[in-house]
Amino acid sequence: MAEEKATKEEQKKMEERALSVFASEKKEDLTALVIAFALAIFVIIAFK
Repeated sequence: MAEEKATKEEQKKMEERALSVFASEKKEDLTALVIAFALAIFVIIAFK
């Protein structure tokens, strides 16, 4: 029973860590998208 509880706690920690990683990756992806969009607008304006 104690081993099962420890396993569930470890699994919960791993799930929380994975969600944290996904959240930070999503933020990085959004930042990259905004930068790429701004750069594209700048290039369009610069070459008009």
